[in-house]
Amino acid sequence: MQNFRWDELQKQGRVAAGTVLSPESGSSDYRLKIDSTGPRPSSVTALTIDRPQIAAPRYKLTGTVRYDNVEGIGYLEMWNHFPGGGQYFSRTLAEQGPMMKLHGTSGWRTFVLPFDATGSPPPTRLVVNVVLQGRGTVYLGPLELSEETSASSGFLGNGVDQLAGVAGGVAGAVVGCVGAIIGVLTSLGRARRLVLASATLLIALGVLAFILGIVAFASSHASFSPWLLLFGFLSSVLPLGLLPVIRKRYEEIELRAMRAHDLRA
Repeated sequence: MQNFRWDELQKQGRVAAGTVLSPESGSSDYRLKIDSTGPRPSSVTALTIDRPQIAAPRYKLTGTVRYDNVEGIGYLEMWNHFPGGGQYFSRTLAEQGPMMKLHGTSGWRTFVLPFDATGSPPPTRLVVNVVLQGRGTVYLGPLELSEETSASSGFLGNGVDQLAGVAGGVAGAVVGCVGAIIGVLTSLGRARRLVLASATLLIALGVLAFILGIVAFASSHASFSPWLLLFGFLSSVLPLGLLPVIRKRYEEIELRAMRAHDLRA
């Protein structure tokens, strides 16, 4: 494992572009600031690692990134140079997760640039670039280069995305089952208290999911954001719209029962 701190890299004369900034309040990490002020695309080399200490076929570069007013689609990329002249890259161009693209404004979040060199010798050089289509400012925190010794260790950052997908599927199934039970009981006119309590609980859980989805979107757990927002919509907006219908249905059933009782009397 190799760690790269911008203050140490600056002392070694290895910062060729950007500005090394002092730590923010409450942090001890120096940051690298990279500005793109022109409307044209730009590619800035943030770090070059000669003879990286890598023996395993799979490895990754991880770190934190923050950006302001990035126009278009920007990304971080790692070029992998191998003996014999082979060159291959990894880029953060995903829609979500640690390999998410750079666009707009974001607070600090984690990123990962993985590579699988199975069947090839270790790389001789790694080059990390910040690529922007237009204007924008990108801040990089400390970087870490590490090996992946197991294919099940979350390589390529898919573990978080898979977990988010499973969580979203389970949440959707739960909402669907509860909704079906509410629909059946309402049509039969049974268990009014249970139905109303379940609908109210779904609404409360939906509001909470909305809040958590917004927080996840602004943090490093953006993979969970779409599922939380969808769960929030299904669990709050739909039951909230159906609640008056459910109440009216039970009132109609009670009124019919009262009329039937009067006729029998």
